[in-house]
Amino acid sequence: MTTRLDMTRWLVPAVGIVLGILIAIALMGQHAASWQIAVSVVIVVGYAVAVQLLQRRSDVAGVLAGRPVDERWSAINDHALSLAAQVTAVVLVVAFLVVTFAGGDALPYAWVGAVLAVSYLAGIAWYRSHS
Repeated sequence: MTTRLDMTRWLVPAVGIVLGILIAIALMGQHAASWQIAVSVVIVVGYAVAVQLLQRRSDVAGVLAGRPVDERWSAINDHALSLAAQVTAVVLVVAFLVVTFAGGDALPYAWVGAVLAVSYLAGIAWYRSHS
């Protein structure tokens, strides 16, 4: 019988391969050099494969693959994700202000900030309703 854990085992490499292909297509559309395409794909796919291969031997790789070893690592992962979201929000606000004062188009920063805020609020609503 296939468990949910078995089905998600290959999620990180699958996402890495799909992202690698999409990056390659985008770079080909920009007429990038072959070496730039190759390096970009190797970085994304290589990260995903390395995390997959190391997750059983390394607690950190297990957390990066979305499979924390125990409750302690699960809590560490939650705190790290919270910190990353907070830092990202601050960087987005600063970038938005700098680009706005420089007379540039700050709309991309506003969109990313809006996605961050909406996904955070939706996550709160989802987890509150399912707990």
